[in-house]
Amino acid sequence: MSSVVGLLVVLAVIIFVHEFGHFITAKAFGMRVFIFSFGFGKRLAGFKWGDTDCRLSAIPLGGYVKLEGEADDLMSEDTSGRGRGDGRDFTARPRWQRFAVYLAGPIMNGALTVAGFTTLFMQGWSPDGPLQDRPVIGWVEPGSPADGAGLQPADEIVAIDGQAKATWEEAQIGILLRPDRDVRLTIRNSEGNREVRLRPRTEGPDKVGSIGVTPLVRVGALTAGQPAEAAGLKRGDGLLSIDGQRIRSFEDVVSAVRGGGERPLQVRVLRDLSQLDLVITPRGGRIGVASSGGPAQPLALLPALERAFRQTWRSTTQTLAMLWDLVTAKVSPRASLTGPIGIAKLSGEAVRTSPAAVIYVITMISLSVGILNLFPLPPLDGGHLAILLGEGVLRRDFSVELKTWIMNAGAMALFLLIGLVLYSDISKMTWPGWLSKYLP
Repeated sequence: MSSVVGLLVVLAVIIFVHEFGHFITAKAFGMRVFIFSFGFGKRLAGFKWGDTDCRLSAIPLGGYVKLEGEADDLMSEDTSGRGRGDGRDFTARPRWQRFAVYLAGPIMNGALTVAGFTTLFMQGWSPDGPLQDRPVIGWVEPGSPADGAGLQPADEIVAIDGQAKATWEEAQIGILLRPDRDVRLTIRNSEGNREVRLRPRTEGPDKVGSIGVTPLVRVGALTAGQPAEAAGLKRGDGLLSIDGQRIRSFEDVVSAVRGGGERPLQVRVLRDLSQLDLVITPRGGRIGVASSGGPAQPLALLPALERAFRQTWRSTTQTLAMLWDLVTAKVSPRASLTGPIGIAKLSGEAVRTSPAAVIYVITMISLSVGILNLFPLPPLDGGHLAILLGEGVLRRDFSVELKTWIMNAGAMALFLLIGLVLYSDISKMTWPGWLSKYLP
């Protein structure tokens, strides 16, 4: 039940903001708006606002704004017979105004993304820490693809399939999206660069790729006068092992220190590309270090807004890179596509977790919706924008019949894409044994 509630909350916010962008821009230009709909298909409920029927429709997987004079399509109600010929129709307006109306939806999604990140930063949320560190390996799982390929702690993943990776987040995404596919890694360590080939295994309910490694655990802070500082440990050092025990997480550091009593501990550290050994003697079960992934301080409005713009740009470039890999068949569609079932699952988990988790899910999905709506595929906003650009180049409007044909062809292609996304969702679900052999 929480998944359904979460899905409705997430979709309601994102769709309303997106369609409100179209609606308010059209109204600002004096255009007549016939329908402002949450969802597609049969009208369930609503109210009239001037010329506009604000409605809730039967299929809550999107929404639309229908303007007077727009070409018919297979996704929304046909309003071609309602024209009044008083100059308020969409096609009577300058091309730049029509362009602005279509562009307003994705812009509002971008604004919602910035607002979401700003709110999170003001609450003390931070994406920094291990995932924003360089992709240096801290631990290798025995028997994993990484172990089989000879990867070692202190190796850095420089590139995946020739694409440079500057952070663990980028490297992780590159691996997650390539389950059961041969991958070429460029590895750097103190001996130089080398290339290795391996095949990430598929794991988890989402069937994503994994090679069996974790990020290097780095020292985030040192307490003055404590054993770690006295032994020469520095902020930013990577912790590889303590008394020969490999470090997988900061919890391993805590366990090793507390379990060692007051005796000296042999700590292997990675500093730049060099490994060195330090001897640190705990005092009272502590050595005076903190991890690099601790909680961040809440930011004031302006610093939070500035950081939100940077985070939005970072997330946008990552999304575009992932989509390019998907289009060029470098990643698995099953691992990279998330549809309504996956969104419902994420939304339900967020609702059960915290309001901040809900804000994060809305923020990231809003960004994806804004980007995908710019694809040049009618009836998406990008398809309308492409038609307007074509008309601008030819310096004449396309005929209503041609626009209708383009819109309906695009709608069919969109239905096929929705089918692919649903197939991806279904393939990630866990089914009873007797049924699973009949499903992907």
